[in-house]
Amino acid sequence: MTHLKKPLAIAASLLFFVCTEAAAQRDTAIDVHQPFAEQRQKILDDLRGEKYSEISSQNKDSVLNALERIGHNAGNNGEKLSELPESSRVAVFNDQSLINSILSDAGEDSRLICRREKAVGSRLADNHCMTVAERRRQRNTAQDDMTRARRTMKTTN
Repeated sequence: MTHLKKPLAIAASLLFFVCTEAAAQRDTAIDVHQPFAEQRQKILDDLRGEKYSEISSQNKDSVLNALERIGHNAGNNGEKLSELPESSRVAVFNDQSLINSILSDAGEDSRLICRREKAVGSRLADNHCMTVAERRRQRNTAQDDMTRARRTMKTTN
């Protein structure tokens, strides 16, 4: 019976990696097989909205600069990036990777998580919504406060 488990485990792990890779490819901001002008406009709209609300100004500038470089390489005709000459495709690929990396991280940090929590002494639950980045900052602040409190206690004793 154990000789059947090993091939099943291998098949399951391969399926997991294939599905993960397919999901990652589907979630890219820039696709070289689509017209660039439409993609550029969607990214600019998303940057103004809440989808990437947690993006830093430095990363936002990097995305805008990379979009500008891609637009320069693609020309004003909005052609598909996969139809560019080889020399331009390399530069576009590098900018595409940069944009996809920054926006996927910013999108994850901007994801809103809501929890129902009861206040101490109350029977009523309230919704508390925060982005992933806000929760991370709150957790780090609490950890820093606890570390400072421990150091203060050690020095006073």
